[in-house]
Amino acid sequence: MIYLRIIEKILIIYFAIYFVVDLLMYFYSLYVFFFKFKTVHADLDYENHPISIVVPAYNEEVSIVLCADMLSDLDYPDFEVIIVNDGSKDNTMNVLRKHYDLVERTETPQTAIQTAQVRKVYDVKDKNIVIIDKTNGGKADAVNVGINYAQGKYVCTIDADSVLDMTALKAVVKPFINNPNTIVSGGQLAVANDVEIRNNRVISSKVPKNIWVQWQIIEYIKSFLISRMAFSRINALLVMSGAFSLFKKSDLLEVGGFLSKNNTHPYIVKNIGKGAQTVCEDMEIVVRLWKYKRDKKEKAKAEFLAEPVCWTEVPDNPKNLFKQRARWHQGLGETLKIHKQMILEPNYGTTGLLGLPYYLFFEFLSPVVKLFSIFFVGVAGYYGVLNLKWVLLLLLSIMLTTAIIMSSVTLVIERWSQKNIWANREALRYKTFGDWLWLLLSGILSEFSYAFFKIIAQLKGILDFFNKKHNWNKFDRKGITTHTL
Repeated sequence: MIYLRIIEKILIIYFAIYFVVDLLMYFYSLYVFFFKFKTVHADLDYENHPISIVVPAYNEEVSIVLCADMLSDLDYPDFEVIIVNDGSKDNTMNVLRKHYDLVERTETPQTAIQTAQVRKVYDVKDKNIVIIDKTNGGKADAVNVGINYAQGKYVCTIDADSVLDMTALKAVVKPFINNPNTIVSGGQLAVANDVEIRNNRVISSKVPKNIWVQWQIIEYIKSFLISRMAFSRINALLVMSGAFSLFKKSDLLEVGGFLSKNNTHPYIVKNIGKGAQTVCEDMEIVVRLWKYKRDKKEKAKAEFLAEPVCWTEVPDNPKNLFKQRARWHQGLGETLKIHKQMILEPNYGTTGLLGLPYYLFFEFLSPVVKLFSIFFVGVAGYYGVLNLKWVLLLLLSIMLTTAIIMSSVTLVIERWSQKNIWANREALRYKTFGDWLWLLLSGILSEFSYAFFKIIAQLKGILDFFNKKHNWNKFDRKGITTHTL
């Protein structure tokens, strides 16, 4: 029995630290919103900060035209939209040809990053859109093609099923203008399922009836407005969603762009290895930028912004959601392995001392610990050494914590949205007290259902990581409902 007691104490320490860290991030995020968050309305010199928006597209016939049209009408003085068709097997390219008047380019750029073959490049007549047709090489390879062709000072990556609010580019470029040490910035992701859009503006964002989508809405609120806000403020933010991120083009070229099997950039070959890949390129590129800047003894800043909103479609069934979460966890493991020398290394500052250890012990390893804990509770209960009061107290604390976080974050966003653009208000996904109460109850329910679903999916991701699988598992999009005047 003494071994059970020892294990019990270890598990208590682990989950206590886990809980305290998350609680500290939660309170720090509230502090930032109430006392540090300021909306800057001053006009900046956007003219000298051109942006190239790179949209990798594979089998996106349902959403690609809507995405391209909306991006081309964003409120920004100098930008281009680069659609990269990554060898789609559906009608993505035909839909683009049918919808736009394409003019083929004859000249080719200097290839800074090696990629799969580019077939043809088109300019869209009377629009700031470039369409590139290439052989299939994966999402990272498609983004690298976009980087090669980008004319802007900055490169914004966005998924082909995503929609930005009109002023999003102005928001994400501000950190770069105000602080030249910024290496990446990005905004809040909002769930686009069941959203309706008219003339580039969300006109309806009712709470979806699909429980799987509801759980992801809650998950996104917690992740983006608590975790990423806190890590951003302590300069330990390691991931910026590939659905909406902004980088300096010069930085991307120096570190070799995104990892792909075709990429033979000298920096990647020297520091990671030829042909290195990951199924989640958005985290790895941020960590690599941290490493590059720290190795050069240069200051760096990764900035998460609560203001700009990017609407993105999420899986609406357990099969596709399971595959996505497994892939995300596999990608986390790959990034940690690639940059393992940074973990607990003082030379990498809070990135190495706080960010990477947190993601290793409380993200990547957490499903293993949680599964073991469930098994331990069963064994302890069998031998009659389980502290029933402690278990009940734990369950009660989970419910109370979820309720407090959801309700307080909601109130904070309400206060914030009153001073910001309408898109932020729509991102809340509730309009009545009943909607809010239902999301709150759904969040509590998820801790006793969806949480276990995620554990199994993440364990599958760990197995795929050790088995070195490399499957993207893209899910089919249904598209966003649009209306025109």
